Amino acid sequence: MNNAVRPLLKTRIRSMEPRDFAVVRSLAAEFSTFTVPSEYVLWFFTQFHPEYCQVLEQESGDLRAYLLAMPTSNPGNGIAIWQVAATTPNHPFALEYFAAYLRDLADRTGATSIFFTAQQESLSSLRLIRSLAKQFFDCDVVQLKSVPSGQEEYEFQLSIGTRPLENGREKKVD
Repeated sequence: MNNAVRPLLKTRIRSMEPRDFAVVRSLAAEFSTFTVPSEYVLWFFTQFHPEYCQVLEQESGDLRAYLLAMPTSNPGNGIAIWQVAATTPNHPFALEYFAAYLRDLADRTGATSIFFTAQQESLSSLRLIRSLAKQFFDCDVVQLKSVPSGQEEYEFQLSIGTRPLENGREKKVD
């Protein structure tokens, strides 16, 4: 069995708790494009959006990844992903776990879009995200616009349960 898969076999996704904040902050610090969230920001996210802030935990209690997201109000019925991070070499598997979780969350909340930002140069990550979008959401990843952060990031969107019409508008699919 692949060594990268073995650590994730006995894992679960659960809501982030204050005891996780140090690990989340430490993991965020490993990524040059991430903002390391303060404990207050993590508390705020988990207090007001607990379903959107999750960790991937091994049976031993070790954290392997985290997801920080929130519902959107403009547009309504969306999910904005702020950060997803995983310990090496677990990133592809953590993304797959969180994609499945987000699919369930979108179904429960009625979300019709998922938004995230990424660097265009990260082709392998975008390939993986496109593959997961097809697998879990049956949709494509659409690049929207650049983010004025100076880090050459772009905004992307997954349209869930919608189908483009000929006139360019989208229609919800039941």
